Amino acid sequence: MKKFQIKKQQNGQWLVSHNEFPKFTYLFEDKKFNYRRTVTGLSDPSGDPEQIRLLQGMEKWLTDHHKDKING
Repeated sequence: MKKFQIKKQQNGQWLVSHNEFPKFTYLFEDKKFNYRRTVTGLSDPSGDPEQIRLLQGMEKWLTDHHKDKING
């Protein structure tokens, strides 16, 4: 199983799943990555250095592999 998985949702949104522990999801709106995002499954994604590192890894993966979805 891949570490990250991306799926298209309704209304131009994308759901990215982190499939390793800790499992969490990241919902963002098409071409508005920097403006609207929702993280589910992490306790404190803005204050815990380990969780920040995981989110930065996910954002890097999105930038490297799905730039068309996050940049308008």
